[in-house]
Amino acid sequence: MMRKTAAGGGLLFAYGTLQDAELQRILFGAPCRMRKAALLDWTLHVASEGWLFIKPDPAGSVSGSLLELDAEALRTADLWEEIPTLYQREKVAVRLADGGELEAWAYTRRTAEGVPHSGGALSLLRREDMLAALRRSVLN
Repeated sequence: MMRKTAAGGGLLFAYGTLQDAELQRILFGAPCRMRKAALLDWTLHVASEGWLFIKPDPAGSVSGSLLELDAEALRTADLWEEIPTLYQREKVAVRLADGGELEAWAYTRRTAEGVPHSGGALSLLRREDMLAALRRSVLN
């Protein structure tokens, strides 16, 4: 069962830009509480526009972070991830470092085309450009 952090909020598995503390500060007003986690049976891909996404793969595993978000932060994250136009938000089973499992939300693109990505980058877009664009959109 999904653990709620506030009415309508919950746990979110982040594997890309939402792990960035500065992006969290811009979107949510402060960095989020995060724990390392992994998503088994999924793989990380990169789309032609440079954004990372995950799709099911029984042989895969994606490293990321589990974020605790209240309802407002989850709605803001949905806007950032362009739900439902670009990504979908769905429940997944996440493995914690201690071996335990929790149910969390994740942003997925099950049918998207892209190439496998080994991880290590929040996206293939330059972090500085992405943050500058976000600051401009928040200020307008």
